[in-house]
Amino acid sequence: MPSSSTIKVASGLGAAGAIGGGVALSKPYLFPDKATLRSLVEADKWKFLSGSNSSEISEILATYKSQNPSPFANFKGDEGNKDDLLLEKCKELSGKYEDDANKEGFLRKLKRWCVIPKSVQDRLSDFNITPMSTEDPSSGTNEDQSWISKMKSYESSNSKFSQLASLNSGTDDEKAKKLRTRCKDELNVKSFTESFEVTFDKVKLWCVSIQKLGN
Repeated sequence: MPSSSTIKVASGLGAAGAIGGGVALSKPYLFPDKATLRSLVEADKWKFLSGSNSSEISEILATYKSQNPSPFANFKGDEGNKDDLLLEKCKELSGKYEDDANKEGFLRKLKRWCVIPKSVQDRLSDFNITPMSTEDPSSGTNEDQSWISKMKSYESSNSKFSQLASLNSGTDDEKAKKLRTRCKDELNVKSFTESFEVTFDKVKLWCVSIQKLGN
């Protein structure tokens, strides 16, 4: 018959094992896996390039090759296996964790070079934002009142499109047409363009009605 001291020791070991097991089971909940940059980019409604996106990769690399210095180290974008090299660079960078000290810069790089390109118009759609119509008015030269209102705000603003620093002289309809035409061009700017983020913000400001932006 085991002594009382033996029983106490065994009981103590059993309790310790139960506690240890509990910690082991709950560890993923106490210390969840860190998110990777890839998951953050995908959560922001971007889709990463794959080997099947050859045309999109070519479109991106056409701009990438003109960058000096090259965005990715040891990759100029004109190598014989440039498509595969870009995908490898993107995979390596997207695997970094969200607590990386260079997180913001890395995210911008991923969204510019490593995802299926989007236009400003596409990006607005991601957030259910519809720009004002940039088509010519059906009433000849008379611009829609919404564009005239935007034009008047634009004239007094310090946050203008770089390609339209001033509306210069002209009638309200003529100046509104200049803004509408500028918006039509800016909506087509692609995500691998250096000015994409700035353009996106200005398009939201000058090419979308307040009512539509608020919905």
